[in-house]
Amino acid sequence: MNISLLTQRANIYIEKNKFHLAKKDIDNAYSVFKNDPDLLLARGSVYYILNQTRISKESWERCLRINPNQLECREKLTNLFCVVRHPNCKLMIDTLSLITNGIIPSSFIVFLKEMKEYELAMNLLHNRITRFPEEKETLSLLSIIYSDTTSSNNFLDLELADKYFNKIIDLYPNDNRVYYNFGKHKQNLSAYAEALDLYSKSIKLNSSNKQTYYNMGFCEMQLSNYLNAINYFSQAIDLDNSFLLAYHARAYLYNLTNDKDKAKIDWKNCLMLNPSYIPALEALSQ
Repeated sequence: MNISLLTQRANIYIEKNKFHLAKKDIDNAYSVFKNDPDLLLARGSVYYILNQTRISKESWERCLRINPNQLECREKLTNLFCVVRHPNCKLMIDTLSLITNGIIPSSFIVFLKEMKEYELAMNLLHNRITRFPEEKETLSLLSIIYSDTTSSNNFLDLELADKYFNKIIDLYPNDNRVYYNFGKHKQNLSAYAEALDLYSKSIKLNSSNKQTYYNMGFCEMQLSNYLNAINYFSQAIDLDNSFLLAYHARAYLYNLTNDKDKAKIDWKNCLMLNPSYIPALEALSQ
């Protein structure tokens, strides 16, 4: 049995989404030889795809015991730990950073941001931006952290946030996500007119995001443009007829504009989605 050929064929099967054929080759190879790092890497990958993460973890850990410098096994294991919110996620990222001289994939920096490890996240982002000055993911993370108003974020800087948002737009003018993120940033600052302008540009590039329409409705509501707001909430509902918050917002505005019958219908829609939804129960009891 040629372990190398079986491993190569399994990787081809994985690329072609033929996961059970890949698993068959991996299992045959593993039954004979359990200490090949490339085989263990592939074994962990196919079992991860098949949602058998315990075997993935065992495979990648065994891979690293045999060869601690097998970078792909380390990245895969680190990603697994972070995805399942394992307590050692940050420690694994620290170790990976040391091995790679501080240059790690931006996906790991996202985990650090989620854990509110802002200082380490920013250090690693600056390492990446030095080497990859126009990388969209890195620029996006910088813009998001500089605009993050969380109390534990000491890197909040509105001027730098604007700088990086605008740089992404200059480099990637057809990316709807940057307009959305920039719009959300302006919305959080109560700059509703600016937010609406950015959301409108996002919609032109991607008209299927219900949250964009909902946010536009919220901004119009804050500007007392109630009919516009109702229209945007309605468009969000058209995209997802189970969007409870959009029904709530529209019911509130119908009530505010004295359209009681439509308000009642939307409150009832809320209860169809969540029979114990307190705002709807209170509104209908009045």
